[in-house]
Amino acid sequence: MSKFIYPLILLFSLSLNSQNPKLNTQNTRVTYADLRANSYEKDSTANAHYIYEKGYSHFSVEEDFKLVTNYEAKIKILNRDGFEEANIIIPVGKNDRTSEKIKNLKAATYNLVDGKMDITNLDPEAVFTEEFETYDLKKFTFPNISAGSVLVYSYDLISPFYYDFTTWRFQEDIPKAYSEFTARIPGNYEYYTTIRGELKLEKDTSRIVRNCMDFGGSSSPADCVETVFAMKDIPAFTSEKFLTTSKNYLSMIEYELKQITRLDGTVRRYTREWKDVDKDLETDKSIGRQLKKDRLVEGVLPVAISSLPLGLDKAQKIYQFVQNEYNWNEEYRIYGDMDLKDIISDKTGNVLGINVLLHNLLSSEGFDVLPVMSATREKGFPTKVHPVLSDFNYFFVQLKLDGKEYLLDATEKNLDFGRLPFRGLNSYARLIDFDQGSSWINIWPEDYSSIVYRDSIKVNLDGTSNGMSHQVLKGYHAYNYRNKLDDISKDAVFKELSNYNENTFAVETEVINDDDPSKSLEIVYELDNKSQKIGDKIYYNPFSFRFFEENPFKQDKRSYTIDFGYKDYYMYSAIIEIPEGFKVSSLPEAMNIGLSGKGGILRFNAAQINDSMVQVTCQLKFAYPSYPAEYYPFLKEFFNKILEVQSQSLIVIEENS
Repeated sequence: MSKFIYPLILLFSLSLNSQNPKLNTQNTRVTYADLRANSYEKDSTANAHYIYEKGYSHFSVEEDFKLVTNYEAKIKILNRDGFEEANIIIPVGKNDRTSEKIKNLKAATYNLVDGKMDITNLDPEAVFTEEFETYDLKKFTFPNISAGSVLVYSYDLISPFYYDFTTWRFQEDIPKAYSEFTARIPGNYEYYTTIRGELKLEKDTSRIVRNCMDFGGSSSPADCVETVFAMKDIPAFTSEKFLTTSKNYLSMIEYELKQITRLDGTVRRYTREWKDVDKDLETDKSIGRQLKKDRLVEGVLPVAISSLPLGLDKAQKIYQFVQNEYNWNEEYRIYGDMDLKDIISDKTGNVLGINVLLHNLLSSEGFDVLPVMSATREKGFPTKVHPVLSDFNYFFVQLKLDGKEYLLDATEKNLDFGRLPFRGLNSYARLIDFDQGSSWINIWPEDYSSIVYRDSIKVNLDGTSNGMSHQVLKGYHAYNYRNKLDDISKDAVFKELSNYNENTFAVETEVINDDDPSKSLEIVYELDNKSQKIGDKIYYNPFSFRFFEENPFKQDKRSYTIDFGYKDYYMYSAIIEIPEGFKVSSLPEAMNIGLSGKGGILRFNAAQINDSMVQVTCQLKFAYPSYPAEYYPFLKEFFNKILEVQSQSLIVIEENS
């Protein structure tokens, strides 16, 4: 029998090789294998992909010591949906005095025509420039493209902006078989190098290149440090739910100039330490000076608040006063002109203005309060290596009281005391302390946001059911609901907000504490549900409402963090009364599963209390606000189990025999 297996395996292997010829990922030379390939082995859904990409950035004597980046790429077009990759855009930086330049731009389209390689070169006249204030865009479209085309292009970017060294993006919206970047930097130039993303490097090497840069004159040629970074089989970056900005996760290499040692031995520093930045912030007219203007807020607080004793109640009242009396104009900007007098008189301002006012009111009343600089989730993580003020676009306040720390942001009307808006949940922030020095702090919420459902249901003889559902929302669930309640009527709450199942109908709705963020939001529904009777049996689903409508995780794999923003808790409890003359013939099976590292739990149980009552409980907990990529397949299956419990857990009720 075995003598027939090996030829079959060999034949199958040869067949696969003929369908997926080996691509040339070594250089931009186009091979017949590149042209014949009709799919990408690593991603069957790809419409196009990079076969090869390479960049080399160095300082060139021939270009008057400017920064030169030699770029070349080879792209495979697999079908018509990949044609958009034939549109190339090259950013070219500029300022009032000088600009970058593109040289030696070449591009060609390769096709397989009647078994032969056909080459169509780009007409230089087809390249055009779109001009903007601080940059230009060099654009062109590859000619004569079709499904199966291979596109090759290269150019040299000459840049006078040595402080803005090349950022190399390994990962983009289409996959790459191979991408490599080489940087050759003279020894007297020192850059911070940041490797972003969660993909692993295939190559990461460094070497000293002797006498690589001759500055002329009496000085000796300088040595250079040459580093080579490479990745292979790079997946396309696809956005999924529970992400901050893609910048946090895209795999890339970034550089920032730290200092240059001149030929005479003097050092010019381009990045500073936080102690230097703290001094600048303290004297900044929009931040430090405004934070010291306690006298401006004298008389702003009502006497009913200012006369309260120092304590949590007073702090909450001050927070609520700013929250309710002043309006955020939805601007994040924390630099530039901001005058606290204007905020007080106009009763509106940006995030800096509103929260500086909050800071000064608390400070003037004797509270221990400090400013905090951060970045929104859309902005990305600020670098921790050294101060980069442009990484920050948000501002809030830390209050210390009775051994506890509270993070306060008064820009949102529906936010409870001690909670940041969801947009501000970006892992960490910089606490600014002009006396003790600034420091990084963790800003993950410590508490759980939760929804608790408590149902009391009576099943009728015809399979219909009626009763009450009392739902209590806390944390970000309450915040999100309150924001939506502002835009809809009470009668629309059930249809618009509740995640009800197909058999559930509400005849009355009551909303409690909708205008008081300091309290839990409560929603009470009177239910009159459809019949779930089939034949002579009732197949009753005890979940009138669902935690989730679908599994948010669609991809097979994920290489970046799953960021919920906060810890989450759901609880469903239902007491179900069965009709007289009926009995429970079947209960759904209990379930108790958990995520590794105590990352979460799902517990479900249905038990008969007595002849006429069944109690159902379901508890779901996500113990972390953020999960590493390794959790993805387990979280995906975890959600599948949640959906299974809430759709397939049927209580079978039948007449007594």
